[in-house]
Amino acid sequence: MKKTVRTILCSILCASLLSACSSASSSPSPESTAASSASSNPESADVNASLTVVSTWETGSSHYTQYSLTINSRSTQEISDWEIHLNAEGQTADSHWNCEITAEDSVWTLTPADYNHVIKANQSLRDIGIIAYTSADVRVAVVSSDFTYADGTSVSVKADQPLKTAAPVSTAPAVTAETVTGKAAGQLHVDGIHLENSNNEVVQLKGVSTHGLAWYPQYVNEDAFRTLRDDWHANVVRLAMYTAESGGYCSGGNQEQLKELIDTGVKEAADLGMYVIIDWHILSDSSPMQNQVQAESFFDETSKKYADYDNVLYEICNEPQNSPWSSVIKPYAEDIIPIIRANSPKAVIIVGTNTWSQDVDEVISDPLSFDNVMYALHFYAGTHKEALRSKLGTALQAGIPVFVSECSICDASGNGGIDYDSAQAWLDLLNTQQVSFIAWSLSNKAETSALISSSCDKTSGWTEDDLSETGKWFMHAFKGN
Repeated sequence: MKKTVRTILCSILCASLLSACSSASSSPSPESTAASSASSNPESADVNASLTVVSTWETGSSHYTQYSLTINSRSTQEISDWEIHLNAEGQTADSHWNCEITAEDSVWTLTPADYNHVIKANQSLRDIGIIAYTSADVRVAVVSSDFTYADGTSVSVKADQPLKTAAPVSTAPAVTAETVTGKAAGQLHVDGIHLENSNNEVVQLKGVSTHGLAWYPQYVNEDAFRTLRDDWHANVVRLAMYTAESGGYCSGGNQEQLKELIDTGVKEAADLGMYVIIDWHILSDSSPMQNQVQAESFFDETSKKYADYDNVLYEICNEPQNSPWSSVIKPYAEDIIPIIRANSPKAVIIVGTNTWSQDVDEVISDPLSFDNVMYALHFYAGTHKEALRSKLGTALQAGIPVFVSECSICDASGNGGIDYDSAQAWLDLLNTQQVSFIAWSLSNKAETSALISSSCDKTSGWTEDDLSETGKWFMHAFKGN
């Protein structure tokens, strides 16, 4: 299921259609004759597909290759559909984006995602991506391509047919998923214990949390998010905005700067086809009711601003402590959730639980009555072991949808030793139950839980050597290797 989830998300999240620079002809098209001549003329074609290698790497005995497919059209009319056939003998598809893949024997057939069937006249469709692996150092290759024009005619093109040179291929800015769909990354909803996409297919989000936005703002940038998406296979970023600590939203911090960072994060994630969690990060203020009035104002403003962004989830209280579920957290949620719902009626909302978001079992007898709500569980593998895993299992068995919105593989201080055995037990449980999880934290802070090495000043484009041991572990956990 892991591969299916990732590939479904990539298909929904990462559109890169190009806008037209000339309109399709309304008169009878020369493609009615060109269609039949193109396949019989090995010297040229109105459209072709080219596959290039972006990068290669080895993990154990497996050879991984990332490919980028481009469809170039020199046609004077619009292409309405396409299929690309690849020779993938001995290959396994690890992930793909901006397309769907079906496999029959050693042939993979690539077809459009739900947003990029159409290729305008004299345009190119780029950024169709595949990551594949094999036990031998061999490559995937294009065999043939089938294209359907707007007038209903079709053409088959062999891999060795060059593209016509009579008309230049125009270049235009890429249109993002947000522009194409109007809805950024694609609306999620909660069904039973799982997140699902618009096709009612289970989605497991895997990604990272920033550290405090006021303290490590430099990591909220497009290149950082792109690195997480492309190199780590992450599909979500959590924006942790502390409320009561130094520089916090409710403790004298610069509220406008914090909201600007959130705005940057939301829009960069949307442009990259990623989800984003806006996290009201209570910690030292322990009770969510302490700053409830400011939370009401914040979530009203924020949910209005991002009402048209389908990639936004809201986490309304990070880690309550000494706050019983039924008498403190639930009433708080019953106040905040309708405020968000008034502006963003379908947004998924994550609600913290008592004892630093560990007591998910308290929800079983007294859940919230709202749709599209999940309950937070946080763990640090060195401290939280079988007892907390049992709580998670009990909650799931009772039908409580749980989202692990913060976790790490060290102890709960964030700066102790790594417990790899406990970490693996957690990962196995999360993947088996398809529970979404977020790693703490995207920073180079000199502590075990920081994902970036304290000696690394880079804010994107990290190599494995730039990562902490925790960062390396989570990167491979996301990638499934």
